[in-house]
Amino acid sequence: MIRSWLLALLMAQAMLLAGCATSKVWEDGQFARFHEPATPSNLLLFESSQRGAVLVEYDEWRDGDDLSRRRAYWLDQNTARLQAGRKPRFIRARRDADLSPLPAVEAPTHVEVPGAHQHSIISNQAFVLYSGENKIGAYELPVYADASGRVKQIAITPIAVAADLTIVGGFLFVWVWSSGGFNSVH
Repeated sequence: MIRSWLLALLMAQAMLLAGCATSKVWEDGQFARFHEPATPSNLLLFESSQRGAVLVEYDEWRDGDDLSRRRAYWLDQNTARLQAGRKPRFIRARRDADLSPLPAVEAPTHVEVPGAHQHSIISNQAFVLYSGENKIGAYELPVYADASGRVKQIAITPIAVAADLTIVGGFLFVWVWSSGGFNSVH
């Protein structure tokens, strides 16, 4: 009778835990620390006269940190990465003589900036670039997970596998024991 209760208890434990510690460790976003624009992001856009490209500069915040960090990236080189939700290739924020600030309007609608070839409309998390009256594109500041989550998953996997094997081994032990399997061996 006791063996039957122990078997039922172990089966309930196995069903509740389902030997899934390893799969839980490898769920998307598990242990990840996300990076996103700070509030306020202090977004600034610059145009390079030599490169003909736009430099995006903003403050970034990471899960669990109290401080923000200044980030900068070239828009043209990172557009595909940003659209895929990946981390841009950051560069040092710089103020070269080659860089000219793009006029920015903080407004929800398009406003023509007199005398400006390119200008932008900025919100905390995004911006829209214009050339004259023509919209070049709308862009969101990066939000991405860092690599530390993957490192933690790899480090914890052996422990999770051991836990799964312990659950399965315990179930098999009680099953063999309850069926009298250990009594027949002398």
